[in-house]
Amino acid sequence: MLTAEECPYTGKKGSDKTKHDDTAPTIEALKRAMVRLGFLDKKLSELDGYWANESMFDNAWSEWSLKKGFDDDHTYGEGKWEELRKLKVPSGAHQGEYALDDYACELIRDEAAAGGTSAIETVRKKIVAFCEQGLRKPGLWNYTQNRAVDLTVDPWGGSTIHSDCSGSVLQAVHHAKKVTGLAVKDPSKQNWTGYGNTDLYEDDWPTVSSSYLVGDLGHYEGHVTLCILKGSWNGSRWWSFGSEPPSKRTLDYRNDFRKVVRPVYL
Repeated sequence: MLTAEECPYTGKKGSDKTKHDDTAPTIEALKRAMVRLGFLDKKLSELDGYWANESMFDNAWSEWSLKKGFDDDHTYGEGKWEELRKLKVPSGAHQGEYALDDYACELIRDEAAAGGTSAIETVRKKIVAFCEQGLRKPGLWNYTQNRAVDLTVDPWGGSTIHSDCSGSVLQAVHHAKKVTGLAVKDPSKQNWTGYGNTDLYEDDWPTVSSSYLVGDLGHYEGHVTLCILKGSWNGSRWWSFGSEPPSKRTLDYRNDFRKVVRPVYL
């Protein structure tokens, strides 16, 4: 089941709760789930965050609600939130995956964070966006250990990205620096020159042993991962690019774990 951190509750929504011009990331996420579950016949690229005057989605939502034993009240509330977090795609190419995929959860987390976001949370959000896009387009990533690392890479584009585990950390954090306009510090302490690596200053930060946060660095023997979902030892998730393709991992995926450190980004 998706945790409340992975997929937070963003409040009640529905056909009678939103105006024609109102839009919400969570509504786009719900549409993605209905498409993946087979209730809504639309392309994922066609979806938006509108509910009002969207009869095709409203009908699909109503059909799903009734099938799951809910009242046909054309709304999204806590009960349906709890149910959706458990559901997986029953068949097809995405069988066994959560109906609310990584991108849907990202949309929901974005909405949850929008009410009032601190500077460091804004940075963390952009780090996650960069890594999640890298996971969605793994074919762009070419594992090399060249230095200096190109800090201007764009995982949303179509160009090949050359990097490695520590280099991709620099690229993700530099992306957050660029798009936020904040004075984000280089986790390798090399003043954004593209140098530094796992054993050269990226591990030279205060050690943390629990309650990991986005942006923390998980160090192994000659390898580093980047936290992209906060949580405990078992609940947190980490970007890894020690080999192709980039992947999302738990801290225990290797047996040579050393420590987790927390860079001072701001």
